[in-house]
Amino acid sequence: MTQKQKKVVVIGAGAGGLSAAVQLARQGWSVCVLEKEDCPGGRLGALESEGYRIDLGATILMMYDVFEQFFAGLGKDINDYLSLTRLNPCYHLNFADGSRLSPSTDLKHNLDEIRSLCPADVEGYLRYLAQIHRRYMTARYEFIEKPMTRLREFLNVKTLAGLMRLKTLNNMYSDISRFVRDERVRMSLTFQSMYLGISPFQTPSIYTIIPYVEHAHSGIWYPHGGMNAITHALVRLLDEFGGELRLKAQVEKILIENNRVKGVLCTDGTTIAADIVVSNVDFPNTMRKLMPEGSTGTYTQARFAHMANSCGCMMFYLGSKQKYDNLGVHNIYFTHEYKKTLDQVFVQKRLPDDPAVYLYAPSRIDPDVAPAGHEVIYILVPVPNLAGRVDWEKEAVAYRSVVYEKLERAGLPGLRQNIVFEKSADPTVFAERFNTFQGAGFGLAPTLFQSGYFRPGIKSKKIAGLYFAGASVHPGGGVPVVLVCGRHVARQIQADYPV
Repeated sequence: MTQKQKKVVVIGAGAGGLSAAVQLARQGWSVCVLEKEDCPGGRLGALESEGYRIDLGATILMMYDVFEQFFAGLGKDINDYLSLTRLNPCYHLNFADGSRLSPSTDLKHNLDEIRSLCPADVEGYLRYLAQIHRRYMTARYEFIEKPMTRLREFLNVKTLAGLMRLKTLNNMYSDISRFVRDERVRMSLTFQSMYLGISPFQTPSIYTIIPYVEHAHSGIWYPHGGMNAITHALVRLLDEFGGELRLKAQVEKILIENNRVKGVLCTDGTTIAADIVVSNVDFPNTMRKLMPEGSTGTYTQARFAHMANSCGCMMFYLGSKQKYDNLGVHNIYFTHEYKKTLDQVFVQKRLPDDPAVYLYAPSRIDPDVAPAGHEVIYILVPVPNLAGRVDWEKEAVAYRSVVYEKLERAGLPGLRQNIVFEKSADPTVFAERFNTFQGAGFGLAPTLFQSGYFRPGIKSKKIAGLYFAGASVHPGGGVPVVLVCGRHVARQIQADYPV
């Protein structure tokens, strides 16, 4: 049987699923992507209404070289598919005492910014930069770029030596505290753990590579049209390589016979035969909802109950009739008590008294995402996932006021009066629309023992022909890393089923 005759069904048109689908289609496989919503992208989708185009989930694009290599590996030029602008400064960090920090990819600028807050931390920031490049290269090429499907990929001298270099046994906040003392500077170098939905007081220290990637390695980029432009590029590639995308096609079960996949059953009763199935549904929910009883191996309901999950997100997608010139594209509003706020979300699992707020305003540089003279304002507040102690039906409306009042005090006067378009989402919406386990926003948490070889893998150990893509499997979350995951899946399938 040739590759062209072999059929691959990909469940879910998120970044990981589309990445795998595009690469398999290019290799000659017959690929069909099934997406339950009426538009592709999942959390890389967009809300389009009344002249506004607002990204639904991911908003920060870093590791530009991963995207460039992705397109180059397909024989394509990224510039033919995406129009990218590097942001300087990367973002605006607003502290509760009224001070501000705006890091960029310019070293002198960053040193001046830090000096304005704490002159003594300039030397510490330089020491941080001096040691982090080697750790980044180890993380990238010994862990992220390896599929980790076999134990020997982990248990070998080179990888274990790399693990020692990564200094993974302490947390992100403690590691950064070795270099800088001012709490605001520490916040500026640790809040990035929230990109993965985990507190910096719980995140393995390897993730201190993220601010290095932002400040020194590749910067933060903006794709014209918003992050959903990446989804459009992937869909275009899929079409060019002869793949098929079916919308409003929800899978009910993965069909298995004699420990081998046979296809999928859709909710409308349609059966689609397949030699290979790639599930881009959040891994825990693939196992809990799509797999027949007895076919999940060691991933039982009880095991998932004890796995660490990322936090949830309270989202507001706004159109404002007033523009706010004090905003950048990316803006963070910290709280008076950094650890207390995070502990309320991650330890006490309740809504924090003082919410930390991320605000994304792409209309600051992209006039095509909002009507003329209007502003797109996307707000994300880290909150407990559905395993927490929040009654969303009762508490969401009141907490909206808490968030908006904070932003109005922080430099967005009259925000509520200027809103002319508003949609919102909380973990209940993430559980329903994005099919995430416990309504989490970022997949399984990347704790030490849920990373690398210890994270759910891209290939089923029990069912032949079954593979997984997405933030909850290796190598983890974040759009560039999930694209790498899709590439791992495609290469693994090619290795398992050579011509």
